[in-house]
This record gives sequence, C-alpha cells and structure tokens, in this order.
Amino acid sequence: MAESRAPWDVPSAWQPALEAARTGGTLLLIGAVDSGKSTLAAILAGAACEAGRAVAVVDADVGQSSLGPPTCVGMARLHEPIADLANLPAEAIDFVGAPSPTGRLLECVASACAMAAAARSAGADTLVVDTTGLIDGPSARALKAAKIRLLAPDVVVGLQAEDEVEHLLAPYRGRRRPRIVRLRRSRRVKERTREQRAARRQMKLGSYFAGGKVEEITWDNLPIDNSPWTTGEPAPGHVRAHAEERLGCEVLHAERRAAGLFLILDGQADPQGLRSLADGFGGAARAVDAASLRSLLVGLLGEQGETLGLGLLEHIDFGARRLSIYTPADVQRAKGLRLGAVQLARDGAQLGWNQPGATG
Repeated sequence: MAESRAPWDVPSAWQPALEAARTGGTLLLIGAVDSGKSTLAAILAGAACEAGRAVAVVDADVGQSSLGPPTCVGMARLHEPIADLANLPAEAIDFVGAPSPTGRLLECVASACAMAAAARSAGADTLVVDTTGLIDGPSARALKAAKIRLLAPDVVVGLQAEDEVEHLLAPYRGRRRPRIVRLRRSRRVKERTREQRAARRQMKLGSYFAGGKVEEITWDNLPIDNSPWTTGEPAPGHVRAHAEERLGCEVLHAERRAAGLFLILDGQADPQGLRSLADGFGGAARAVDAASLRSLLVGLLGEQGETLGLGLLEHIDFGARRLSIYTPADVQRAKGLRLGAVQLARDGAQLGWNQPGATG
C-alpha cells in the first residue's frame, strides 16, 4: 500500500478533501494503482473521526485489500485516527470472487453497496469508499459510473499524477452532486511492481487461511448462489450414459432443470456433442470441467447472504454429494456457497484462474 511518512504529513493542496470529510456524508476515491488511495482513505477517515463523525471505511480495492482478504470488499469503523487501514480489523467482508474487477463488475458493485449498507446499519454517518486502481477503458468507466450511481456519494475525490482519471470525472461536470474534488498524488507514494503486488496478495491470503481446517458438508445443505450446480434435480442414469456417449468423457454429476441440463465432467466436453445433447433437453446444456473446481476459492454465506468467511474447495465426493472445504470459518453456520474465479493453494499461491462462466 502507498504510504506517507506519518498520518499528519498531508499536502496542503489536500485541504478541500479534508474539509469534505469533516462535513460528513459519503466520499468515494478514484485513482490508479499505487496512487496513494489507501493512505488518503485513512487520512480522510481520521479527519472525519476527529471532527466527531461516526466514520466507516469501505475498502473496495479487491486486489490490494487493506480491510480483509483480497477478493473481498471489506468494511470497518474508526474510533480514532489511524496511520494505515491495515491496522483496522475488518468488521464485515463481502466476497467478490476474484482479485480483479475484470469479468466481475456486477459483483464488485454489489459488494461495495452491501458493505456501505452494513456500515450505515452499524451507525456510520460518514463513509470513505476506496476503489480499485482500474481506471482505463470501458470496464473502468462502467464500474466507476455504477458505483457512483448506486452509492450516491456526496463527494468524488480524484487522485491523479496528471489527468489520468479526468475521463471518469468528466460526466459529472456541472452537476450539483456528486461534488468533484481533484487532488495531486503525493510524491511520497511508493510504487510497486506487478510481482510485488502479487506477492502481497499471496501473503495476505496465506495469512487468512493459516490455522484453517478441512470441514465436510453435504452440498444439499449448502446451495450455490452463482452456478446452476445444486439448482436442479439429479438426472437419471440413462441420461448420464447418453451424455457420456455424446460428449466423450465421464459425467461425474448431472442435473435436470426446466432450463436444460447441467453437467460436471471429468474433462472438457466436445462442443459439437454438447450442442447435439442440448437439442434433446430444451435446447440448453451446460458442462463444467471438474478441474475448474479443484482448490477453488469460495465464499461461505450466512442466513442473510452475508459472507461469513472464505474457503478452498479441496475435494468433491459426487456419489455422496459432499464437499471438503479448507477454511478458518465456521462451516456449520453457513447456509450457502458462492464460487470464486481463482484456484489457490493453502499458502495463498495462485494455481489457476477461471474465465467467466467456467464454473457454470
């Protein structure tokens, strides 16, 4: 994370943002990777705290999280000024599923909104929302615009070296809300290489999973909220045999739904065979390679859909319909599961990355 020498070593040009924080409301920060957003978030939250505000930080930088593990949006309240967001324990997290917003824009926005709602429910009247360093291209414009529209910030703070975020701020020129505050990034910001950012992410994930244990649970008791898996009825044996003949690989699991057939395979399906199979099942058949599920990062969900913690899906017993999940969280409280996009070792090392739709 970019740092200044001390929490009070603030450029004089940042005073408009400090005044906005002391006034209260919601401030959303936009800036590139390693622009100093996390440090700025801590400084603004501290200023609001000193002004007597009930302050919370929503850390929506899913790749370089300070509050909670990467792949999540985290939330924490302040009771006194801090030098570093990493000094705050996350009070709540919401699992996005990947350490990058690419391919997960909707999830990023939904998680940020969920954590903002959690902060307000906890009594916060001032929110400082940090965002990812994605600032270029149509995905960045869509993501930032959606967050601004749904979080309805009073102030958007653009932190930049030159004019790299102007294209994200320009649509709000002339509007009464949000008010735009432009800041120059501090010269004290420490930039990191891609490798250093990846190493930090692995360290944080490895630290999160340290001390976990393997828990086993029947998947009937843990429905999945972002995959067809667990949403249908078991397909009879003759359907599985027919699918194996068409697809050229073993069918480990099959479900029938009104929308068609869902399969988990030991291998990749022949595309032509899958299209042929779909013709007999309502015109739709989806197949997932079981390899994409091994060591998959998952979110354990509570009874209200909140994220209780993260886990690694280490083994699936398709016959017994049982999942083996390595996690530090209490699986017995879980009422649902959300599949992520990355496959990880217990030490946080990335083993693989699934493209959108790979797990159903």
